[in-house]
Amino acid sequence: MLWKRGDLTPELADLAFTFLPLDLSVADENDVLVYWKGATYKTCDARYIGRDVRDCHPEHSMACLEEILSAFKAGTKDVAEGWEQKGETMKRTRYIALRDRDGAYKGILEVNEDVTGARTLQGDQSLPGW
Repeated sequence: MLWKRGDLTPELADLAFTFLPLDLSVADENDVLVYWKGATYKTCDARYIGRDVRDCHPEHSMACLEEILSAFKAGTKDVAEGWEQKGETMKRTRYIALRDRDGAYKGILEVNEDVTGARTLQGDQSLPGW
């Protein structure tokens, strides 16, 4: 279980999600898409919110999605990860099981991140700099 401290107001939570440098989507424990944000979803239509998460994935990815959902719901896995390079850009996609304090499955979080710049890091810069 991840540790957290403090509370966020709905406004601060919305701002944090908006400015988080990741694209995110969330489906609940019934596989209903409830949220997304980011350029990864620029071709997604708002009508997918409130619908089965399978409706917004391409047919060629369906078997993999079903395998991930089954493993998350069964509690045998908590993370699935993949990556894709298109030209100079490298994108990492992670699916993460969302679980409550008792470990019950509550949904799935999809995180898409452009890791192109991270691949070139060398040495140390332990404190953020310009």
